[in-house]
Amino acid sequence: MQNNGKIGLGLIAGIGLGSGLMFFLDPGRGKQRRTAVRDQAKRTSRQVQRIAKSVDRSAHDLARGADQLTKRAFLWKRKALSLVA
Repeated sequence: MQNNGKIGLGLIAGIGLGSGLMFFLDPGRGKQRRTAVRDQAKRTSRQVQRIAKSVDRSAHDLARGADQLTKRAFLWKRKALSLVA
C-alpha cells in the first residue's frame, strides 16, 4: 500500500519536472521566461537584503534601549539604597 504512494508521488514529481523543463527550454519563449525568472529572483534578493538590514537595525536599537533601561534601573536602585542606608 505504501509503495503505491511512493510511485504516485514519483510520477507526479516527474510530470512536474518535465513540464517545468518544457516551459523554460521552449525555443520560442523560453529565453523570455528565464529572463523574467532571473529578474524576479534579483528583485526578491534585494528586497530580502533590505528587510534583513532593517531587522538588524531594529534589533540593535532594541538592544541598546534595553541596555540603557537596565543601567538606569540599577542606577535608580543604587540611589535608593544610598538614601535608605
